[in-house]
Amino acid sequence: MTALNVSIALPTGALLPGALRLLSRGGVMRLSAAELGRRLLVERSGVRVILVRPADVPAYVDHGAADLGIVGKDVLWESNGSHYELVDLRFGACRLVLAVPDESKLNGPETWPPLMRVATKLPRTAAAWFEGRGQAVEIVRL
Repeated sequence: MTALNVSIALPTGALLPGALRLLSRGGVMRLSAAELGRRLLVERSGVRVILVRPADVPAYVDHGAADLGIVGKDVLWESNGSHYELVDLRFGACRLVLAVPDESKLNGPETWPPLMRVATKLPRTAAAWFEGRGQAVEIVRL
């Protein structure tokens, strides 16, 4: 058995196919989602791939369970820890949307109240966005 040289935490879900393509193109490991099946740990040629929930990737890296990880920027922005982005891998694009009901009178920053209440799954990201625009906001975490 070959000694492990590196362990990589990969997110299950929507980013997994792109992460697997990246590992394959980089010559790190050729592995398809079909080959993985329901396995959460794969070891080949000195590389250990650990499949975890996207929100758990930073914790695996921060606590030394993985040497590095691939995860969406939204997860990096929302997590605490000493991790940082080595490189933008340029896949898995998403967008954040500020939405109100059709009947709302809010129609852009000029119509926002002095203090807005915003419900979001991305509280740190939302707070930073509003702060950058000088808008006071009460964040309700979903």
